[in-house]
Amino acid sequence: MAQKITSAKPVDSLLVARFSGISTFMRLPYVPDGTGVDIGIVGVPFDFPTNRGGARHGPSQVRDMSRLIRRFPSSGGESPFDQCAIADIGDAPFNPLDPQSAVEHTSAFFSELESRGITPVACGGDHAATYLVLRGIVRDEPIGFVQFDSHPDTSEELYGDRYNHGTLLTRGVEEGLIDPKRTISVGLRGTRFSRHDRDFNIAHGMRVIDFDEFEKLGRAGVIAEIRRVVGDRPCYVTFDIDALDSAFVPGTGAPEPGGLTMRDAQVVLRGLEGLDIVGADMCEVSPPLDPQGITALNGANLLFELLCITAPAVRRRKAKGNEGR
Repeated sequence: MAQKITSAKPVDSLLVARFSGISTFMRLPYVPDGTGVDIGIVGVPFDFPTNRGGARHGPSQVRDMSRLIRRFPSSGGESPFDQCAIADIGDAPFNPLDPQSAVEHTSAFFSELESRGITPVACGGDHAATYLVLRGIVRDEPIGFVQFDSHPDTSEELYGDRYNHGTLLTRGVEEGLIDPKRTISVGLRGTRFSRHDRDFNIAHGMRVIDFDEFEKLGRAGVIAEIRRVVGDRPCYVTFDIDALDSAFVPGTGAPEPGGLTMRDAQVVLRGLEGLDIVGADMCEVSPPLDPQGITALNGANLLFELLCITAPAVRRRKAKGNEGR
């Protein structure tokens, strides 16, 4: 029998010990059929073969570490769980022995969520997960795109393959999913494959704030620039966890020193409340590279920050829809 949710809330950790029960994202109800859900937190346990793999195990460890997340933000503001119905709806399906099947099957899964009015907040997997979500939820026109990352992800191919974690923006723009004029990448840094790694961004009018400029602008300046670029139309927010300094994320496939602190990330993400966010994700946690779970704990906290800025957007859209009835 389908479970109907009118007010999905996490388990109260003052009443039920964090180490007990089955792990779900933030101890939320597990509602695999999505009935009554406004925001579905979805695992995408998939990674393309790479030098430092293991991101396919990310959703599992993030679920476990997210037991430590409490119900309210540190500011004492409104809980996302009080603004709309949020649940863990499980993992997107695909055949792990056929990586390219993820492109079709996972995209179809997110397309189904979109058709039912469920806004996704996804947990990868590698950064290809973002493309799979976008392919499922973008319908009539390209949307704005906010990317936190240490790498541009604008390669044409990787090892001759067009679909992978390094071609996210290239495919997204080509296929009309991402509006390049409303796209901003924050935190790019580190060594490059070539001097032309960011040519795609420049050619398509994307805004890039590398970490040198991040330091010059400061957090408030970066927030203002993101809001200027994206505007008030629908947008998507993706956080590749390697945007953080490698000291905070030992368990990721392509760590880069000299990046954002967790405090930087929290402040900037909180500054995006009010954007019309239609989906979000956090990707690239690799538990085999960090068995202690520091990376996954930071990833769980980033997911919570994404929920805190997505929930108000969902509530506004619901209210607007009800006004038109």
